[in-house]
Amino acid sequence: EFEYDKVLNILIAKGKVEIKDNLKDYIIFAEEITYLKNQEKIFTSGKTKALINSKYNFLTKDIVFLRDEMKLSSSKKTEIIDDEFTSYKLDKFEYLLTEKILKGLNIEVTTNSNLSKNNMDIYQFKDGIFNLENKNFLASDTKIRIKKDTFEDERNDPRIYGVSSEKIGNITTLNKAIFTSCGLNDNCPPWSIKADKITHDKDKKKIVYDKSILRIYDFPVFYFPKFFHPDP
Repeated sequence: EFEYDKVLNILIAKGKVEIKDNLKDYIIFAEEITYLKNQEKIFTSGKTKALINSKYNFLTKDIVFLRDEMKLSSSKKTEIIDDEFTSYKLDKFEYLLTEKILKGLNIEVTTNSNLSKNNMDIYQFKDGIFNLENKNFLASDTKIRIKKDTFEDERNDPRIYGVSSEKIGNITTLNKAIFTSCGLNDNCPPWSIKADKITHDKDKKKIVYDKSILRIYDFPVFYFPKFFHPDP
C-alpha cells in the first residue's frame, strides 16, 4: 500500500517495498519507506536489506539513502557481506556507493566468514575507513586475530594489537603494535614482540618490526632496531 502527498511531494509505501535502480545497480528491500522526492531522500523503517553493485549485501535497520549523493547510512547495528565472504559488522555506518567507501564505528571484519572460526582472520577496529573494492583501509585501535592453524598448531592464538593500522595493496602496517602467537589466557603471554611499527608484506611474504623488543612474561629481554621473519 502507499500514500502520496501531492503538495509536499512525499511518498509513503508499506509492505514488501522494493526500490530498484538498474542503471546504478542497487536494490533496497524494506517493510516501510518514506520518499522525500524534492530532496531525493529515502528513509526506511525497521529491517532493511540492500544489494549494492550486485556484490555487497547490507543487512541493517532504519537507513537513510541520499540519492543525489549516492550515500547510504544507518545508526543501527549492520552486517555487510561481499561476494568473497568477507563480513563487516558495524555499530553504525556510512557508505558512498560511487566510491565504494565505507566508514563506521566499532567494526569487526571477518575473512572467510563461510568457514569455521579456526579458518577465519578477524579484525577489530574502534573506527575506520574501508575501500570495499580493493580492501584497503585506515583505522584506529586495531586487534587482528589470525586463524589458529597459521603456525600449524591449533593450540596457538596468533594476534597483533596496535593503536592504529593501514592497508595499501598487499602491505599492512600497524603502529605501536604487539605480536604473539601464545594461547589466550588471563595473564600476560609467555612471549611477545612489541614494536613501534609492524609491517606485513604479502608479496614478499615477510613481517618486519621497527624498534622492537622481545618480552618474556612482560619482561624486556632483547632489543632489535630492525627485525624480520617470513610470514607463515
